Amino acid sequence: MSNANYFATEQENPPPETTADIAQDQQRLREIAARVEQLRSETLERIASRGRDHAGILQQSLERDVELNEMAARLRQLDRMGPSACLGFMENASTGERHYIGRIGLSDDQGKQLMLDWRAPAAEPFFAATHENSYGLVLRRRYRWRRQLITDYWDEVFDSSLLASHARLDDHSSFLASLGSKRSPKMQDVLSTIQTDQDAIIRSSSQGALVVDGGPGTGKTVVALHRAAYLLYADPRLRSQGGRVLVVSPHEAYSAYVSDVLPNLGEDEVLISTLSNIVSIGDDLPAEADPEVQRIKASTAMLKTIERAVTVFQEPPATDQTVDLAEGRVTISAQLWRNALDMIERKIPHNEARMALREALIDILLPAEDSTADTHALFRAELERSTSLEGILNEYWPVLDPINLLRAVLGNDALLRYSAQELTDEEINHLLANPASDSWTAADYPLIDLARFLIGDPDSEAKQREERSRRHAERSQWKNVIDDLIASADDKEDLSSQLMHQDLQEQLLSQGMESPERSISFDGPFSHVIIDEAQDLTDAQWAMIQRRCPSGSLTIVGDRAQAAEGFTRSWEQRLDDIGIRNITIAPLQVNYRSTAQIMEAAAQQILPYMPEANVPRSLRSDGVPVRYARPADLSSILDQWLDENSEGTAVVIGAPGFAAPDRASSLSPEHAKGLEFDLVLVNLPENFGTGLSGAVRRYVAMTRATAQLVVLTEQ
Repeated sequence: MSNANYFATEQENPPPETTADIAQDQQRLREIAARVEQLRSETLERIASRGRDHAGILQQSLERDVELNEMAARLRQLDRMGPSACLGFMENASTGERHYIGRIGLSDDQGKQLMLDWRAPAAEPFFAATHENSYGLVLRRRYRWRRQLITDYWDEVFDSSLLASHARLDDHSSFLASLGSKRSPKMQDVLSTIQTDQDAIIRSSSQGALVVDGGPGTGKTVVALHRAAYLLYADPRLRSQGGRVLVVSPHEAYSAYVSDVLPNLGEDEVLISTLSNIVSIGDDLPAEADPEVQRIKASTAMLKTIERAVTVFQEPPATDQTVDLAEGRVTISAQLWRNALDMIERKIPHNEARMALREALIDILLPAEDSTADTHALFRAELERSTSLEGILNEYWPVLDPINLLRAVLGNDALLRYSAQELTDEEINHLLANPASDSWTAADYPLIDLARFLIGDPDSEAKQREERSRRHAERSQWKNVIDDLIASADDKEDLSSQLMHQDLQEQLLSQGMESPERSISFDGPFSHVIIDEAQDLTDAQWAMIQRRCPSGSLTIVGDRAQAAEGFTRSWEQRLDDIGIRNITIAPLQVNYRSTAQIMEAAAQQILPYMPEANVPRSLRSDGVPVRYARPADLSSILDQWLDENSEGTAVVIGAPGFAAPDRASSLSPEHAKGLEFDLVLVNLPENFGTGLSGAVRRYVAMTRATAQLVVLTEQ
């Protein structure tokens, strides 16, 4: 069905008692739908046309693939838009002009503006206007969409004299109205319901670290994802750095939950990943069972241990080394080795540095300048093949495997004691008594990541030789094609004759030889990184993130009251520990998601242990009381609720190992973070632990509920 047809259907079934009031809207929305359909058809036609192009003048065939990729991305964007591309409009108080706000900017073929992109500066009043500061608006209207149809709308009037003429008002804006709809297994972007405090954070500068500190239901995740889309659109500094943005999620369920948001906001290029997927070593690893091992491996001292262990395999030779050649020998002195090291970039990974060191040694060993070019080439070729030079490198700068090195560090007494200068003897003995062997745990992810970062690919040298060979063969093949074209040319104006120019040949050769397609890389660098649920990150995990964002441009999203092991210090104190000091704190203190009844029950769990916790106030007082029942009643309560709320979502949150009935999901408090459900049944919260950590788990579990909370307890 085309976009235009959506509106034909909508026109036949308008919202009750609203036809006259939204007639102007309908006309604009039809124009938007028609324009989207027109652009979609034009893009399809252009793709088909360019796909038929084969050569053309010089660069055309080479640029075609790039242009086709760009048009394909544009087509995907248009396919997602449809009529729901429009969020609503704002009406200017002085001119009466309506400016429609959309997920993308859109003009008709005559240049008439149909929609402002939500990220454009001119669209900011749509989100930022309040009764205290109206930004020159008299009215703001927002739509609710369902299956490409307008099912409702809300007006916010900033001129009290117009209140009587606008019946469709909501006391707390359309954000609260939107909460009446059922939860979805996936988060939907909520552009039309972004609140003023959230919008200000979304549009904040990308310089330094911005900490979005907010309790449950304050829209932290909404802010984080919309901020990613906004910064890529609006921040020239990020665009100049390549525009790569990474969102670090706490777990896979969260990644799946938010997967549709950024594409719906017009951004396909933002990467979302858990820290474990960034490392990517196969199956998910189990949690570390030993708390002491977990603590040691999470420390900065453990990272320094790995760094020092790598240097063990980079010691220069103490005596002169001889390289045997066909007609004599050359000597590598300790000073010559140091000179070669000075010629390479010392921050590159160990295995790449080995390749650079080999090249530097060969350059230094080449004969004096009075030798002929042929002599240089022959001598270089012999040194590159030299098994003697290879043996010296293997002894003093060997190829390392990151996993094997880490296994050696954790299991070899001598290597660990030499490298672990920041660890105590007791900590070293504890690690040696619990060797990693082949049983890696989640505590090893940051250590594996650092080892890979410091060492690099053990097959990089072989891959480099293979790539050189491939490019040489490919270059020869292209050169033969060019030579054939030149030989057959009899018209000095045609393409073949133009190829006689050497510089054009080189340009064609370099662009024609494409490198093998690469998989998505999380290695960075990224121009901006957004971290959700950041309150739980260890020092070692923070180091993973900081390596990938050398600019320090971060959005740090979290809630200290939801830290699994407790977080009693300030954000400034915690981030100072890991070297992040250019910090801005942006608090969110209004819960738009859970009812006041739910939040009151949850607050009773956390405040006795953490009085300074940022427990947000709820604006929803229309909920039902929290229900307390026995675990034996779980199935009957769940069945009754699901029968009455067929489109709702329900979850049972219990201690690890608990299995919920078939009609509901089962999650632990740790894996429920960042998610939300209409009904939450907290099963035996007394089993979640004692002290602050147990209180946190109960607080997290209860605040996942948006409409109904049931606590199942034997107490």
